[in-house]
Amino acid sequence: MRLAELCAATSLITDMGTGQPAAHGLRTCLVAMRLADGLSLGSDVRGELFYVSLLRFLGCTADAHQVAAMAGGDEVRFLSGMAPVTMGSPREEIRQMIGLVAGGQRVPQRLRALARVLTDPKGKQRLFEAHCEVAARLAVEMGLPGRVADALAVAYARWDGRGVPADVGETDIPMSVRVSIVARDLELWARETGDEATCRTLARRRGRAYDPEVVDAALDIGVEALRGGGADNLWERVLALEPQPQATMVGEALDRALGALGDFADLKLPERTGYARRVARLVSAAAEIANLDRADSETAVRAALVHDVGVVAVPAHVWRQSPTAPNAVWEQVRLHPYWSQRTLSRCPALEAVAAVAGRHHERIDASGYPAGLDGDLGRPAGLLASAVAFDELMSRSGDRRDSAGAAGALMGLVARGALDRGDVAAVLGAAGASVPLVEVPRPAGLTEREVDVLGLLAHGHTNREIAEALGISVKTVGAHVEHIYTKAGVRSRAAATLFAMQHDLVR
Repeated sequence: MRLAELCAATSLITDMGTGQPAAHGLRTCLVAMRLADGLSLGSDVRGELFYVSLLRFLGCTADAHQVAAMAGGDEVRFLSGMAPVTMGSPREEIRQMIGLVAGGQRVPQRLRALARVLTDPKGKQRLFEAHCEVAARLAVEMGLPGRVADALAVAYARWDGRGVPADVGETDIPMSVRVSIVARDLELWARETGDEATCRTLARRRGRAYDPEVVDAALDIGVEALRGGGADNLWERVLALEPQPQATMVGEALDRALGALGDFADLKLPERTGYARRVARLVSAAAEIANLDRADSETAVRAALVHDVGVVAVPAHVWRQSPTAPNAVWEQVRLHPYWSQRTLSRCPALEAVAAVAGRHHERIDASGYPAGLDGDLGRPAGLLASAVAFDELMSRSGDRRDSAGAAGALMGLVARGALDRGDVAAVLGAAGASVPLVEVPRPAGLTEREVDVLGLLAHGHTNREIAEALGISVKTVGAHVEHIYTKAGVRSRAAATLFAMQHDLVR
């Protein structure tokens, strides 16, 4: 599989997670590469720029639940609303934030939320630092060159040094980041305000957020020329610009990249931590019990890793709604398998994986979603649907050590005619035969207690809550967290969570 295709598909997913129109990332990449022509950039920088412009928002789920809490539950709306002013002046940011913080809530609640934001001067820095750190780590897992990961680690730097990281400015910022920032904002502003207003914005931010050389090149070429070509064959036009020689992934490298995408989706909410990898382990064991051939087993496991990437399109508060929520709310949930399938299917090498992923909530009696399929789902999809249902039932039970209740409920779905008996039997056999499903290593020299702390930390618990759960002091928890960060080589909770998922340290 071509690395460029996976990155292009990933940009479609980050578009959804940041509330941008479909193909915003693709159009940004096209503008960036045209700017590269105007700047006469060398092949090495062009190659780096291609990936950075597609994946600059790869860390958008790192702080999603925190942004959602600040924004009244809808982080997608908040990120979309803040996008035009992210590289603007503090006054622009505050003015825009006033209309977005705690949106939809009553005035007193909004005022309290706004006060918390405005009295936390380092809040933005913490969120963006987590975003950048996670993006860089995911890039490595996806098989991207180290220089791309290094660039994503400073994706919110400003020319005047007032961005994130705060100590990076001017030519210390990789050229790929400087060009990507201008390309993204140019595409966004031109779409929303027109070419003339975009030129004024570029000129106003020249020498502040933007590299003057990049702005001058953009103004010389012209906004219309940079954005020209329309939507026709956009996917093909972008992929035609991929760095040469073509980078491809097969076998374990592809599995690792897909695992990173699953982690990306699972970072959206603390309660999702480790979900995709957990389901993939269960599907892998079930496929062996069901005697699937190698190709079908491989497809099923890869689909399990990425089946829920569509969740990033749905605001955080929707996932926490009660079953009595209005139908319009649940319709967003019902569409998430469709978004998974649609984005993944853009990659020819993932067509079979995408088809299976899109069926993970389907049922053989037509009671599932999003398509309401009726009849045999196919063995890979049937195993995935059964594994997803089992994991959901286990989550509802509140005790993952006791599978009896979940197994009984899953067999109830068989009796109702919703799931295939053979698929369910394989999944239950896999779950019962391996507790845990795999022997979990303790990487980076972590102790068993540190693994316990990290598991609770990754699920969003505070230090006090961890202390109460483990029967230790808050101060001791703090020391454990400090050791975990040092050993894992991370600086933020989001990156620690990502480390825990990647090393199978969460359940």
